[in-house]
Amino acid sequence: MRKLTLSLFSIATILVVCAAFTEPNCDSKTLKKEGISELNPFYYSASKVNTISYDYKASRKEIEVPLFKGEKYKMVFNKKGLPKDVVVEIFDKDNSHSNRKAVFTSEGNTADIISYSPEKSKNMFIRYTIPKADGVKEDGCLVFILGYQLTFVADKKETESN
Repeated sequence: MRKLTLSLFSIATILVVCAAFTEPNCDSKTLKKEGISELNPFYYSASKVNTISYDYKASRKEIEVPLFKGEKYKMVFNKKGLPKDVVVEIFDKDNSHSNRKAVFTSEGNTADIISYSPEKSKNMFIRYTIPKADGVKEDGCLVFILGYQLTFVADKKETESN
C-alpha cells in the first residue's frame, strides 16, 4: 500500500511539473490593464487572451470581431507576453474570399502595444502570423482589447454652445 501511495504521489508531482512547463508565461490581467489604458477616449468593450504556440513551422490563427455599423472602435493588441514577434493583420472579409483586403498590418512595427481604429464598422477578421520556433517549442500570449466610442451622445460643450 505504501508503494502505491508513493507511486501515485510521484505521478502527481510529475504531472504538476509538466503542466507548469507547458503553461505560457502570461500575466493576462496586467497585459489587459495596460491595453485598456491605451483606449482613452474610447470605452472598454471586450478582450480576448490568445495563447500563441511557436512550433517547428510557421502558422496562422484567425479570429472574427463583429462591429456594429455606425459606431467608432479602437483595437489594441498587447504583445508583451510573446517571446517572439507575431504579425497582426486585419482584413475586411474572411479567408474564404479571394478578394479580401488587408486594412491594417503590424509588419515592421516593433512596438509591444499597437492599435488600430477602423474607418468603417463591420465584421473584421484578425489574423496572427506566428513564426516558427528556434528549435524549442515556445508559448506566449497576445491580448486583444476592443474599445468603442459613443457616437450617438452629443458632447455637452457642443450642445451648450448652440
